[in-house]
Amino acid sequence: MKKGIASLMFALLLLSLLPLSSGQATSALPPDRLVSLSHNAPNTGIMMPARFDPWQNTYLLTVAHWVSRITFEPVTSSPSSLVTVNGQPVASGQKSQIINMTDKPQEVQIVVSAYEGGVLTAQNTYTVYLQRRPSEYRTRVSAGYITQMDLKGGIATISADLVTVTFQGQSNRSTFYNDTVYLYKYDTSPNCLFYYGTKQNPVRAYDAQDFYNNYLLAGSNLYYLVYIENEIVAVMPYAAD
Repeated sequence: MKKGIASLMFALLLLSLLPLSSGQATSALPPDRLVSLSHNAPNTGIMMPARFDPWQNTYLLTVAHWVSRITFEPVTSSPSSLVTVNGQPVASGQKSQIINMTDKPQEVQIVVSAYEGGVLTAQNTYTVYLQRRPSEYRTRVSAGYITQMDLKGGIATISADLVTVTFQGQSNRSTFYNDTVYLYKYDTSPNCLFYYGTKQNPVRAYDAQDFYNNYLLAGSNLYYLVYIENEIVAVMPYAAD
């Protein structure tokens, strides 16, 4: 008999340690709280805090620079609660209206209203700040040693060991140093401008093949490389300013 009672008490102890079911967790929340909140950019979206908490009212969601549209999917804790996203009604568990992304930060207001007998009893607002992350594309003017050029279909692919250019204080005189050797490989634009020779006497190349044939004639493979969106649009002889 004692053995049976001990077994029963042990089973009850195990049950007490199990997590609450989703139905129990949902019913424990006030009707003006969300159970969950998801968005349509799971691949690039980074939300802080990372996990939705019904009691956390403010979030930051950053997405890749190319993401143009965001929607949210709120789930209410009570079937009688109503949700609006930026003032537009959204059914629980359904996608909201599209929020068009720009390069400026945006604020999204998600309001949960609880009703009882048609009377508003409680209201809670979640705020999500939206922001695109900067483009990871290379758009800049660099200087580097051209180590290899490949030509295919009139398009050149240039591998270059980029250097760091520094300017002297209170002047436009520059020097450079190359602390590491790392090759950056990018295609040239079909309309890329190629110049060889020297900075003081540059020579415009007819095309990528002409540049390839002549870019070492001045005795240096150090050139300026102008990148726009991961594409080289101009190559010019480098010289200290």
